[in-house]
Amino acid sequence: MLLTLGFAVLLLALVLVVVSASAVHIERKRLLALADSVAADAADAVDLDAYYLAGAPAGKTHAGGPTTVPLSDATVRAAVDGYLASAPPAVVGEFSGLRVLAPTGSPDGVTAEVTLGAIVRPPLVPWVLAPWSEGIVLRATSTARAG
Repeated sequence: MLLTLGFAVLLLALVLVVVSASAVHIERKRLLALADSVAADAADAVDLDAYYLAGAPAGKTHAGGPTTVPLSDATVRAAVDGYLASAPPAVVGEFSGLRVLAPTGSPDGVTAEVTLGAIVRPPLVPWVLAPWSEGIVLRATSTARAG
């Protein structure tokens, strides 16, 4: 009887840990999907000053190559902030402490890089997960190229 009770307690603890770890994994996947959406939106953020260069021929950049959508750190950051501000609460409201982290911006002028961070709290916190009862910090980075 004592051995059966011990195995039942161990099994219950194992189930609680697996459920909590699965919930954190699913939240990370949701944060990554949000970062993908925000990066795709930010890739359309045109730096107007760089796009309308004085003296550039129509259809060409200042270097004479094919036209691309020039991005800057400021336009990418503004697009990210605008997207997150206008997103419905069902998309961003479930993340606790959602914030935009560095290196959000455009490293090369044609790629939008977005890094989001959030705090996730495991739904079932048994004594095994006590060190993480305040939450687990997640970070997701996504890139999208402008075309």
